[in-house]
Amino acid sequence: MDSDRSKAKRKAPQQERAQKRMHTQSGGATLERARAVDVVGLVESRAFEINTLQRAVDGARAAGNTRAFQTLPRHLRRRAASHNAKRVPVRLRERAAAEIRSAVLSAGGQGAAATRSNRYRRRRSRTVRGEYERRQVGRRWLETHVWHAKRMHMAERWGVMVAESPTERSHRAAYRAAREKTFVQDVSFFRTLEVAGAADAVVALLRRHAAPGDAVAPGRMAAPLTLYRAGQFPFACLGPAVALWKPPVSDGGRKRTMWLRIHPAHAAAVVEELGADSAGVEIADISTELVSFELLGAQSTRVLAAVLGDSADPAACGAETLRCIAGTDSPAALGEGCVLALRINDPRLRFPQGLRAPAPLCTTDQLDAVLRRWPDGANSLGACDSGVWDRAQCANDVGSRPTDNDLNERRRQGLVPGEGLQPRTGVDVTVPVVAIRSGPEALVGSHTSSGSSDGLAHGWTVIAPRGWGMALWMALVFAGARAQGLRERIHTAFEAGLPSFPAHWPGTAAYDAWTVPVAADALKRWLRRPPGKRINYHALGVKSPFFPPFHVLLGATSAPALYSQVGSAELECRMRRLRCIHATPSAPPAADPSSPPPDVWLVTGEHMTGTVRAMLQAAPDNSSSSSSSSSTDDAGNDSFGRWAAPLLGVLPSGTDAQRLLACCLIRVRLLCHGRGVPEDNAPIKSTGDTIGYIMTGSFSLARGCGMAIGACSLRGLFALWRASPPPVSTSSRKSPCVQIASISGAPPVDAILTVLC
Repeated sequence: MDSDRSKAKRKAPQQERAQKRMHTQSGGATLERARAVDVVGLVESRAFEINTLQRAVDGARAAGNTRAFQTLPRHLRRRAASHNAKRVPVRLRERAAAEIRSAVLSAGGQGAAATRSNRYRRRRSRTVRGEYERRQVGRRWLETHVWHAKRMHMAERWGVMVAESPTERSHRAAYRAAREKTFVQDVSFFRTLEVAGAADAVVALLRRHAAPGDAVAPGRMAAPLTLYRAGQFPFACLGPAVALWKPPVSDGGRKRTMWLRIHPAHAAAVVEELGADSAGVEIADISTELVSFELLGAQSTRVLAAVLGDSADPAACGAETLRCIAGTDSPAALGEGCVLALRINDPRLRFPQGLRAPAPLCTTDQLDAVLRRWPDGANSLGACDSGVWDRAQCANDVGSRPTDNDLNERRRQGLVPGEGLQPRTGVDVTVPVVAIRSGPEALVGSHTSSGSSDGLAHGWTVIAPRGWGMALWMALVFAGARAQGLRERIHTAFEAGLPSFPAHWPGTAAYDAWTVPVAADALKRWLRRPPGKRINYHALGVKSPFFPPFHVLLGATSAPALYSQVGSAELECRMRRLRCIHATPSAPPAADPSSPPPDVWLVTGEHMTGTVRAMLQAAPDNSSSSSSSSSTDDAGNDSFGRWAAPLLGVLPSGTDAQRLLACCLIRVRLLCHGRGVPEDNAPIKSTGDTIGYIMTGSFSLARGCGMAIGACSLRGLFALWRASPPPVSTSSRKSPCVQIASISGAPPVDAILTVLC
């Protein structure tokens, strides 16, 4: 038996070599007789080996572990593989069809039964459009919804299906795109209100609801605003907005039209407030009549010029201005709020519009002149062309434009494959577009001089009529812009050190509506973990781990009733075995109607923010430095009153000063100068006392350390100012330092505090 095993071992390598040996054929009589080699005869004699090699290569390729759709580049793959072979390029369709057939037949031989009709298929909508319309009941789809749904996680926000984040890892990629290239987001979910009437009536309406000092007069630039309820400034803040005035018509009439672009989180409140005070003014919601896209990043101007550079009127002022600024290194070189009115050819004609190296289309002097002063006619198309403002003409153009099938037929008739189509008069239509230079001012709702200067916060907002969303979107994506969702947009604003609405606007109803679901979701995630595996907030002394308790800073005894679902009652119902929760609830019950929580107002605008910065930079006087610590608890103390007097001076008279000082919140940015990353909802401490709370904390890729955005009370900043060491001179006073405590038991983190607008 041992001999048989040894023979088998000796035969195994021989059998393996025999299996790997490729069959050959002798050269035949041609090579034996010939003194010189005949090429034709040599090839014919080796045809057997050549065919065998070709079959072996094809067999190895077909027998691999990679399917046809997996050979595509990652950016061209779908989220899930389709059973339609036409979803892959032509050269791979035959292989993909064979793989699909083999997969169906291998599933128990049910190939014929898979195509059998059933009741569900018989009752389906006759068209895909009808099915899409049925699924949009109660939640509107954007024009790019189908494209996003294949590549991103979708979520219902404010009655609209919005792209939340890409399915692939994109945290660092989104930051790189905004820092070095271009970031694009479909912001068609923003609401646009058209306010029409006499110029004086429209301006008066804005003055009653905007912060004092906001630019509300008609102009050529887009103006940032912060809206309030009428007559209640600085309380009852609604949120930021951007006002865009329509260029005046040639007849010189007094009637003017203005667009007010607002976030959907506070759109209902703005519509209700403006509608109740719209005497002599017509207000219409035209959000569904427009599509809009936001470009951010260093190359956003180049991408804009590549897509919108094919102007139907190259001699127009807007087209010339766009060609002149196409080579700028960053959109931050242009003033924020600049408006470009363009009329471009159908973007489908020259699709795809690649991003090419910028050509010197204007001299340096001309570019400097544009950067110093925006051209007067750049925001209009002419006296007889209303552009995107004429909704009836825009709807007519969309209805009469050529179909994609017609354009594909014209491409087939072209002599050069892949060459763009030339516009035909009377056949092709033009697209009116408005491009607005956006930046930090649109986020904070006012003019600011301390915004971020890099490309993270600067870009363009493109507005076009309804029906052109998908054509412009595909042109922007193929021109090099990286598509991102709502979460990446908030993260990009955080990297730029700027607040986002509504996540960083405490004191507004939109902030509460945003924070409560986030806190409830954090509570559910915490409850899903076993008691021994989750953080014991009671042992750590954390009373509000899921939302920042700003009501504690303002002296309230209870949180607003809206936060009751994430308070102690929920914890007690679902965690009765934890005696610590029963003994010491994490938050008091809802407030008693007889003692409602105090009204909160947020310091906004460059004027008030600059005043608070100057108050923190001022040197403390001897009386304030020698006063007792108990004086900080009294808002009417002389020292605190003298310190806060500059802020009271910029507020309207007639308001209770004690109420103003007691209910004030100031947004701050905290930059860690040591190891550690701030946590959400963590307290900000100064000399052991809590002066504020973190709203968003994370590691900053732009700064290479931990960073956070939070809010502090005015009393807390006064205590921080008084505890700071006196400077040698007024100019040498540095930014105050604070400590960020941890809600998970980690050591506190030292940070530098900066007041945000």
